Amino acid sequence: MVKPATANEASAQATALWYAAARECVLNTEELTAPGPDECLVRTLWSGISRGTERLVFEGRVPESEYERMRAPSSRARSRFR
Repeated sequence: MVKPATANEASAQATALWYAAARECVLNTEELTAPGPDECLVRTLWSGISRGTERLVFEGRVPESEYERMRAPSSRARSRFR
């Protein structure tokens, strides 16, 4: 059984991928907030970009009408690029 990390045990920062422009990504340091009562903090070692939705975002091909609908729930971004 894996013991969940608490906010005090976990790093207070994370590395986030931001799309700066079409076909241009940057890694930014983001401050983490403490997980809520029904949330958990997960440490991710690896990730990937899918050939579907994430590729459309990376290539700057998401229509403006879809920005809000395609935005991740925890994303601070509100437009195509930061």
